[in-house]
Amino acid sequence: MARNTIIAAVLSMTATFALGGAASAQGTFGGMPTVTPQAKAKLERERALDAARDKKKEIKRPDYVVVDQGGPNASLDRDKDPRRAKYRTINEAIEAVAWGGVVMIVPGVYNENVELKRSVSLQGNGDTGGVVIQPTDASKSCLTFTPQSFNEHARVSNIEFRPAAGSSIPCIDVDGGVFTLVNSVVDGQNRFNGELVSIDGGTAILEKNRFSGGRVGVHVNQGNSFWDSAMLIDNIVTENGEAGIHLAGVSSMLATGNLINTNGIGINYNGSGEATLVGNKILNNGHHGVILGENGKEVLVRLNQIWSNGQDGILVKNSAGLIEDNDIDGNGGVEISTIGHLSTVPTIVNDVAQNVKSPVYSRNNRHKSDQTTWRVGTGPRTMAEDRRR
Repeated sequence: MARNTIIAAVLSMTATFALGGAASAQGTFGGMPTVTPQAKAKLERERALDAARDKKKEIKRPDYVVVDQGGPNASLDRDKDPRRAKYRTINEAIEAVAWGGVVMIVPGVYNENVELKRSVSLQGNGDTGGVVIQPTDASKSCLTFTPQSFNEHARVSNIEFRPAAGSSIPCIDVDGGVFTLVNSVVDGQNRFNGELVSIDGGTAILEKNRFSGGRVGVHVNQGNSFWDSAMLIDNIVTENGEAGIHLAGVSSMLATGNLINTNGIGINYNGSGEATLVGNKILNNGHHGVILGENGKEVLVRLNQIWSNGQDGILVKNSAGLIEDNDIDGNGGVEISTIGHLSTVPTIVNDVAQNVKSPVYSRNNRHKSDQTTWRVGTGPRTMAEDRRR
């Protein structure tokens, strides 16, 4: 009897532990939960992440998408196959495209503030001016590029931007990364009070664009001399009230082959990095053609055509560097002037006398007496006096 009692007791304990195990599997053991709320929440998060990863594996982001406000596939279920969809807004397409992918934009007027944060190419289809972007929120830029990392590269081509009338927010605002703007237009329509393009960091390449009708056409103010740089190549910069191009900051800058016409000041340089101004046409600006400001260190001004500006051809406030072989003619003030008690003056190798005698001067015969003088240091002297020195 005793032996049978012992066996029965063991079987009873085994059953109890089995039931306990079942209870444990259901979340309790001895009246205490086996899975804490924190662990359960973590498990749910991991399951959600796994589901998202599985979904991305099933539908890979396309390398090429199309923006079309009224296209035949504009309402297609993009969750099923985004590669076939046409997106109604540019921002939607940017979110859908793969890293480094292309967003092709069908001609039309797109009312939105475009935001770029990673490597994407925005390409307008058709003729220049066919794709127009104008902001819906006047307190934000038409387009911003705020990259997630320094090596992100955004490229924008064949698009016209129209900033909001009366706004002073930069129409295109670049904070870093690598940014290329080519064959595009930024038109303030003479109703815009801000900078059409503002470059505050990164590497910026502006080529074959037109910037017109703002307060400042292009403003560069980069803060890192090691990896920041700006290149302005073959652009048309016109009808900007304060300045066509304003260069500041500490980075290296290049302006070459640009037509800078009918602005307030042509080029206003007040940076402390290396600046190269070569082969530009700086014409008919209301004030000075070129200003070299107080912070200039290594500025090269060479082979520019500086004609018919309202004041001096080149005004040097305090800048080191070299002014050489420019065609400076028919300006309202003097051809090259330096003012104040300057601690630094650039080397000037420019035949102003030859410019005065050129056929162009007779066609732009303004203030003829001023054309035979130019100032170096604190006082004027004539070219005849200069030759006697």
